[in-house]
This record gives sequence, structure tokens and C-alpha cells, in this order.
Amino acid sequence: MSMEEVNKVIHKTHASTEFQQPAKSGEGSKFCILKINPISSHLLQASVEVAAPLVSTVYQQTVELFKKKSMDTFSSKEVSSEYIEDTFQNEILIKLKNFFFDYLVFDFLANEIVIKKINAANYPRLASVHLTSTKNLIYVFDISTADAIHLKEWENFAFKSPGRKRYKDLDKQVENFIEEESTRAKSSLAGVVEEGDWICFKATLLDKNQFVVSQPMTGFFWIKIRGGVISTPFGSAFLNKKISDSFVSNSFNFGDENELNEVGYNFLITIAGILKGNQVSFDAFKSVFKLKNRSEIHNKLVEVFSYRNDLSQRRSIIEEIFNLLLAKHRFEIPKHLVLRRQEDILKMIAKQPDYHVYKAQKDFLLQVETLAEKQIKEEVVIDQIAYNENLTVDLKDVEYYLHFFNNKRLQKFVYFMPPVESINDLSVALNMGFMMPTVLREKTLNFIINTLTR
Repeated sequence: MSMEEVNKVIHKTHASTEFQQPAKSGEGSKFCILKINPISSHLLQASVEVAAPLVSTVYQQTVELFKKKSMDTFSSKEVSSEYIEDTFQNEILIKLKNFFFDYLVFDFLANEIVIKKINAANYPRLASVHLTSTKNLIYVFDISTADAIHLKEWENFAFKSPGRKRYKDLDKQVENFIEEESTRAKSSLAGVVEEGDWICFKATLLDKNQFVVSQPMTGFFWIKIRGGVISTPFGSAFLNKKISDSFVSNSFNFGDENELNEVGYNFLITIAGILKGNQVSFDAFKSVFKLKNRSEIHNKLVEVFSYRNDLSQRRSIIEEIFNLLLAKHRFEIPKHLVLRRQEDILKMIAKQPDYHVYKAQKDFLLQVETLAEKQIKEEVVIDQIAYNENLTVDLKDVEYYLHFFNNKRLQKFVYFMPPVESINDLSVALNMGFMMPTVLREKTLNFIINTLTR
């Protein structure tokens, strides 16, 4: 490929066409009410109440689901709804609670935390769920919070960015990377779903006759299309489709890989965006980092090719940014918040093959504690700046974030990782609420770096 062709590719969008954006307030604001009660100086109790008419609508669909399952398993004759409700009362209620949590409630809560600028120190924890006498569903969450910090005029801080290495073939490596990825992009089927792509879709609940339910609601989700033996019926249904294409599915399950092959609720699935999973989009890259031309793209890419003492220039820049911000803003994190984060870190480390090697080190727990405190402090500062600057997240931001996971080299730009073991190995769908805190922090970090280094 000639240099002229490479330049044409760089200035052309490859990752996706325009996304169909949902309303910023989200579906939850139409059906949910949030109440927040302070429990202590660092703990809020948030209750999310789902409106009774909607609960009733989904309850009826859940009964129909159990009715069909019963007929398929035990008899070809239709059984009464009353029999199903009496026999499977507990199971129906559990499925109903899980449905609203995955489809609506957590997404609504995550959005409200950002809108209300709550300084959440950890992910909300579900404390209880109950169905009221008036048939409202109420979810109660515990939200650990950090003290708000008074931000100084950080945009005026003096910052000297760590320099790149100057060895001879570094620029050549970057040029080869640009050319190889530009060539790969030309061979991809733009706008058509293929294995490895990330798909943004909206899911609208249907009744047993495949009509939109009486209380219509639509949720937005992301899924990676897996191939081969790890493909799923739901994921495979997207293949070869385009933006705005729709299909009806009863195999869309949320979050639980044990239910991937179970028959579920009927949904109208509409593709809202396609992020090509086998290529680098230089258009997305330019948008994230506010770059103007090929030379700036080259210089930015150098950050993940240039290493000093096993640390990339990109990571060195981030570490120095946080050193500066935390040196200018001195604050302490309560011990119980650190302990809560330690629990989450230990759960993640325990899944690693080298866990017992790490655990055998004498200072293992001290290292975990130090990491937990570091993570929370960085998030507190980042969240405070995001709120002060009124930064928000939409579907396009999530697309740009996921784009970095298309390539191992590009992934080195990402600092804030989602709370999943491996985002590229997921077979289930992710909702916007799950991704929002991570994507907002990454967007804010890039905003800070751009402000201090321009």
C-alpha cells in the first residue's frame, strides 16, 4: 500500500456508521423513582422503585414463559396461569427481579449517580429486593462514598510529559503499524456484522404473540460476536446484518452465562451500531485524542511503542499525571472503603493462574492494600474533575472505548478497565450502566492529559 493510500484510509471512518442514540435520560426515568438516604458519612442507601404497571406487564410475560416451559417439559396441553403462579411462585419472582435488575434498574442507577454527581467510591452493592403490596418492585443498594475534594485550578498546573525513547527503528515500527492496519481495514466488510465485531443494539420487550408490550421499554446493550464453538444462538443471529436491521429473539439473556441456551423473553432486537472488531479505526483514534493529522497520529502511537524500564511512555504520562494531581490534592480514604476495594481486587486476582505464586509473597496483602487505596484516590480525583467539567458519556464514547480492545497494542492506551475478567472473552451482553463509570473515567483522563500537554 502506498503512503497516499494509507493517508486516505486514516482520514476515512472504518469502525462504524452513525449510531442511533437513545435519549440521554434513559428508559429508567420513565419507569423508576430514585430515593437516596444518607446512612453515615461514607454510606448512602439508594432505593430504586419500579412502577407497578410495568412490573405487572413483565410479570404476565414471566408467567407465560413458565407456562411454555412447563408445556414443553411435561405436557402438550396448555396449563392455566393460576396453576403456574401457584406452582412456580418463587421462581417467577426471582426471574422477575433478575430481569429488572439487568434490563433497567442498574442502568438507571448508574446514570443517576453521574447525573447527581455522587462520589461513589465503589460499585453499588445490592442489599435487598422486595415486592410491595401495591406491586411495585423496590431495589435497595448500598453506595460507598468518598468525601468531595476542593479542586484547585488543575488546568494551570505545570506538567512536563515524560519523553519518548529515541532508538532508531521506533518510528519505523509505528509506520509499519499504520500501514498494516490501514491495509486490514480495506479488506473488512464495512457496515456488515462479522465474527469478532462489537454490536450495539436496542432490545424492546415483546409479548408471547411478538407484539410490543403495553408498557413499552427499550434498553441499549453491547455484545461481542463470538465465533466457532463458543458462539451462541443469540450472537449468531447478528451475523451478516446491518445497522437498523431487526429480528425477534427469545435467546437474549443478561449477564448469566449459565442461561445462554435457555429460552427467554421475546425481544425485538434492532442493531444501533457496528464496531468492526478486526481493525483499527484511525478516525476513532483521532476523535478520542483530538488529533488533526497523520503526524499527530504517529506521535500519539509512539506512546505505546516507546518503553523505558518496562513502562510505556503512555503509562509513564498517566502515572505522572496522577502523581501531580494527588500531590496538589491531599486527602485520605477511610479504611473501610479500602477494605471493600481489597475484596474486589482479591476476587479478581484469585481467578488468575499465578494466584498462589502472588499469594505466597510476604508483602502480598500489603501490595493489595496499597493498590486498593491508589485506585480509589485516582477515581475520586477523576470523578470530581468529570463532574466539575460536566463531562458525560454516550454510545459513541462507549464505541471509542471498546475500539481500543480491537488491538493488543491499542489496548495499552486504556487505563481504567471494566470490572470484568476479560472483556474480549465475554459471551453475554453488557448494558450502558455497567460500562458508564469506566468509560467516563477514561474519557476524563484523556481530557486531563490533553489539557495539560497541549
